[in-house]
Amino acid sequence: MRNSIIALFFIAVMFIGCGPSTKLVRSWANEEVTPKSYNKLAVVALTPNASNRYLIERAVVADFKKEGIKAIPTYEIFPMAGKMDQLQELIKDKEDLKRKVVQKVEENKIDALMIISIFNIEKEQRFVRDNNYMAGGAGYYGSPYVMGGPGYYGSPYAGGAYYNYYAYSLATVYNDGYYVDDYTYFLECNLYDVASEKLLWTGRTKTVNMKSVEDEAIYFSDVVIKDILKKKVILPN
Repeated sequence: MRNSIIALFFIAVMFIGCGPSTKLVRSWANEEVTPKSYNKLAVVALTPNASNRYLIERAVVADFKKEGIKAIPTYEIFPMAGKMDQLQELIKDKEDLKRKVVQKVEENKIDALMIISIFNIEKEQRFVRDNNYMAGGAGYYGSPYVMGGPGYYGSPYAGGAYYNYYAYSLATVYNDGYYVDDYTYFLECNLYDVASEKLLWTGRTKTVNMKSVEDEAIYFSDVVIKDILKKKVILPN
């Protein structure tokens, strides 16, 4: 019975570790605006990397369409958002930039606009111990726990003497290891009604140690659109 419980525990940990790293940490919906459907909801991902922008916009648009909401990407409509050389010139004159955005929106008959941007990146360094060094046999340099006996399932040190624990702890303190950098990405997503210029919904997501932009774009889209639909911010067409 114990072995079955332990096996189930490790299976659960494995699945948790393989889960998506993108989470919705906060959101807000404008309850003063009556929900309605839109003919052309445009998605803009503000990122200097054109490939990342394409992946994010494509994922969000695909999920919107699955829910019966007419949406389009803007990586071709708003090319300045994905090209740093253009962006650096455009931000020098913010009023001119605003006019260009309004012009693009009007030309393409966009009635709702979602803007996605990275607003913060945090870096944290942590020390990882070398578990291979710590693994040993019984006696002074082994683990003070007795695997499978009363020392493991009962009192934590019931199966080991003081000298076992002393040697184990000393090895833990002085063993070899290495440092790794953890990166946390925070994205902000705002959904606007173009006609009234009102903010309909805003949300922030947190992604820890992103492995694949393509995968995380799908997770990001999923949590964002689920919340928008749950709060009935917009209606399907």
